[in-house]
Amino acid sequence: MKAYFRHELTAQEITDIRNFCSRCDYYAVEQLPGFSQILYKTGVTYFYLLDEGSITSYCQINENQRFAHIWFGPVCNDKEMLIVSLKEIVYYYRKGGYVYLGVQMYLKSGPDCDYIEYKLNQLIRIRYVFDKENTKSSIELDLNDSMESLFRNMRKGHRSDIRKALREGIEIVEACDSRTISDFVLVYRRMCDSRSIRGHTVEEIEKIVEYLHAHRQGQLLVARDKEGKIIGGAIFAYQGISVRYLISASDPDSRDLPMTHLVLYRAIENAREAGFRYFDFWGYNHFAEKDDQIYKINSFKKGFGGYFTFFAKKMNISLIPGGYNIYQLFVVINKLRGQFTIRRRKIL
Repeated sequence: MKAYFRHELTAQEITDIRNFCSRCDYYAVEQLPGFSQILYKTGVTYFYLLDEGSITSYCQINENQRFAHIWFGPVCNDKEMLIVSLKEIVYYYRKGGYVYLGVQMYLKSGPDCDYIEYKLNQLIRIRYVFDKENTKSSIELDLNDSMESLFRNMRKGHRSDIRKALREGIEIVEACDSRTISDFVLVYRRMCDSRSIRGHTVEEIEKIVEYLHAHRQGQLLVARDKEGKIIGGAIFAYQGISVRYLISASDPDSRDLPMTHLVLYRAIENAREAGFRYFDFWGYNHFAEKDDQIYKINSFKKGFGGYFTFFAKKMNISLIPGGYNIYQLFVVINKLRGQFTIRRRKIL
């Protein structure tokens, strides 16, 4: 068994990594080669374990200054291999003079998660923090249930909204051409502007959809009104045995039409028919206050029924004494810089 760290991947390595991920039940789209670079401008190092010519563990590691992060990785089916992987990664970054390593595993809480945390804490000093940045949870549907059961378990208001969307003649179709994608992106940006949220750029949304289509890793479903105008839609990613609700948009001029309810209902139907096991609404912030917009998003997702899932707690690993504290100071300074920039823009 040998650990490899690469700043760039060959075409064969990319193929081998994609094939490995496709054999794993759980992996996040952020770990697929090339996806995170659409959204984040950081250095990336690719890690994989090779055993008798086959990849047994893989992840990409984002680097900024002397800090490193693994977001929803490593991808690995074997808990013992995952432990070996993280030991190798910690050693690599300590040797490389890094200050801090953050690891958010894409692993649901349970016996395997507890075992990994127990074994790693015997070898590495790990700090856990209980806040929205360090504890991740989601809402999930078990697609082994029938559509009748899934629909029945939705909130009454959600069921009514789905029926209303059907009565209003809203049609849900997959976006497969550039014109339809562009129309959806315009709706997304209008929504962001009307809600005064930053959101993704036009280029980012287009590249996300292009990436998912090119690699058969997801789809964009759009909602059309009776006149054929696109009034909303949502992007979904395929992650092993799960379909993940990624990004959605609704036309601010059509707020009376519950198009997103119907889009999600169709996506759940599609996921069942395609043989996926879970539908993941991806993200439920238990720390949100009632006057926070996130609280409303939580409520919207919970209205589709399902159950809570909790992921492994983020591992904060100091690679030098006080490394975590140095990283926290770096985060605070960056936030202050961001606020200063925003204030300057408002003045100008």
